[in-house]
Amino acid sequence: MAIGVAIIGSGNFAKEQHLPAVKAATDLQLKAIYSRSLKSAQTLANGTSDVDLYSDDSGTGNSYDDLLARPDIGALLIGLPILNQPEFIKKALLAGKHVLSEKPIAKDVATARELLHWYQTSIDSSKVIWAVGENFRYMTKFLFAAEKVREMGRVRHFRVNVHSLVKQDNKYFLTFWRKIPEYQGGFLLDGGVHMVAGLRLILGSTDHMIAVSAQTQQLKDYLPPVDTADAVVSTASGATGVISLSWGSDFNDNVFEFACEKGVVTLCFDSVTVNGVEHHIEFDGKGVGPEVAEFATSIIKGGSVAKRQSPEEALADLEVLEQMLQSGEKKGDRVMLRFQI
Repeated sequence: MAIGVAIIGSGNFAKEQHLPAVKAATDLQLKAIYSRSLKSAQTLANGTSDVDLYSDDSGTGNSYDDLLARPDIGALLIGLPILNQPEFIKKALLAGKHVLSEKPIAKDVATARELLHWYQTSIDSSKVIWAVGENFRYMTKFLFAAEKVREMGRVRHFRVNVHSLVKQDNKYFLTFWRKIPEYQGGFLLDGGVHMVAGLRLILGSTDHMIAVSAQTQQLKDYLPPVDTADAVVSTASGATGVISLSWGSDFNDNVFEFACEKGVVTLCFDSVTVNGVEHHIEFDGKGVGPEVAEFATSIIKGGSVAKRQSPEEALADLEVLEQMLQSGEKKGDRVMLRFQI
């Protein structure tokens, strides 16, 4: 029997990824949509039948709490503004609903650790699971690159160059909470955790990053507080690497490159090159479909959440990005990483 699920939040990502992923998941049945306004909930639900709508302006009986009280809804996909997520996650878990919340896990490491500690001490995780979405861990090109790096032996050196320009007519920039961010890093936080997750996936848990030193700056005055970070990092095995991220750059790069014991592996946009031999990876989606399907499988099987959806993995992603930002504030001071797994 399919699990009743509700989508919480009706932004761009819900429209483009969450809704199609739920519809494609054989183990899930969409029962409800919640959004701050009824209009936005209606927009997301357009063309979808037998879905109940909840919002803050829908009157008595149609609030988020009312949705949580429904026994036919067992799971939630929560994709709200970064600052709003923790409150909604806690309420859902206390109501006995399984949760897949969007990255980043929280606005900063302190908030994430507090939320994780609360979950571990207040919720029976064998009965109610909390997963944190990171679709890059499901994208074919990153999985393929990670496989090839393993085949090439220990990583000795690496570099990540991801540069683009978020223009003022960009649909994500036009989201108010992103346009005027009340959290560290702005687009560097929102988009940068994806890149950190991709890098961590390819490096693997046996050679995690241990230290970072970075410089940060704001190239575009409409992308506060900073839009660019350039970092030097080191790993447990002694490998060194460079992470250069910018959403305010005139460059257009998306390159992850690894010099290993047996050769070089390069992921450049949708191609993976291994010792000069190029493998084009046909785009098969952004990974949200298999991510949501695995969340449903975890609920059905019971027990712990899949490791790549664990809050601990999301905390590790956030820590790297946060320490890059904090090192930049300290003019490049070397900062140790504590929560890598």
